[in-house]
Amino acid sequence: MPVNFPVKADEDANDLTAPYNELETFDSIWDALRWKHLRKRVPICFKKTLYNRYMIANLVYLGYTIALLVIDFYPGFNSNSSDTSITMEESNYTISILDQPVIMNEYVNRLYIGLAAVNILVAFLYIIAWRGRSWFDVVLIPEYLNHIQAGLYLWSSLWYSKQTTLGGYYTMAVHRIELAASCTEICAAIGWMLSWYMTYTRTIGRGFTFDDPDTMGYLTTTSNTLMYLVYNIQLNIYPEQYGTNQIYVYADVLGFIGSVYYILGTLRDENWFWFLPLAGQYGIAAGRIHIETRVLPQFGRHEILITNLCRRRKEKIKDNKENENNMNMDIITEYF
Repeated sequence: MPVNFPVKADEDANDLTAPYNELETFDSIWDALRWKHLRKRVPICFKKTLYNRYMIANLVYLGYTIALLVIDFYPGFNSNSSDTSITMEESNYTISILDQPVIMNEYVNRLYIGLAAVNILVAFLYIIAWRGRSWFDVVLIPEYLNHIQAGLYLWSSLWYSKQTTLGGYYTMAVHRIELAASCTEICAAIGWMLSWYMTYTRTIGRGFTFDDPDTMGYLTTTSNTLMYLVYNIQLNIYPEQYGTNQIYVYADVLGFIGSVYYILGTLRDENWFWFLPLAGQYGIAAGRIHIETRVLPQFGRHEILITNLCRRRKEKIKDNKENENNMNMDIITEYF
């Protein structure tokens, strides 16, 4: 079960407290950590973080990736009983490899169902983090694809308990569903990268650079998605590798690393790291070096459709009244 690929929403270019609008320079870390700066900046950063929708989504996302790692590495979730192992060893000589039973842990199956539901919750939290966008906007297409892949993984997790043999109907169906989810995730990742490229505010240390935690987060989560795609392709071609192919474990590790980077990126955007050097050096203000990026077009319906209709109706009534007043004035002029 892969992790999500969060993308930053439109940022407020008029926010003077944002790090990319910073105009104050510091000569050293000790200069930046003086009491007058701490007293002024920490309350602002704390208040912004408290009401940041992305921080809530990223924290839930971090917990989701940690839960995946616990399932991957906790011995109690991966160990099989000795009787079952003996039965497996004996069955290797009597039955076909695709007719061998699937070793499942019922408790882990229930955990995967719960995590699939959390995956849908995370996708919803990221979609509501977009501000000032219509629900029919083109920039939300990757978010809807993310919901589709989350729903597909919930569907597959509900069928985990029905798997019997390596080549059984439900086992192969789970592999196909998860392959479709991985393909959908790849399409969403491409859409996120395009929207990020066109809307992301770039300056020194922010943008396409390894100094930016968002860049590292995108690289790790995109690699996570690609590894899950390779994993699901291999299982569809070689079903006998189910249970022994461990590529998804490395993908989950990358997903956890990406979630940590997203937390750091959110804290950076709330200007918690004002005391660190910008792109490795002090004495530079990011607000004095700014690269404008294009904003994605907003398609679809307006945010409040009924208000727009009433506004048009009012404007039409107003025009009619003005025409009637003009006609009355013409009549009065002709009379005199």
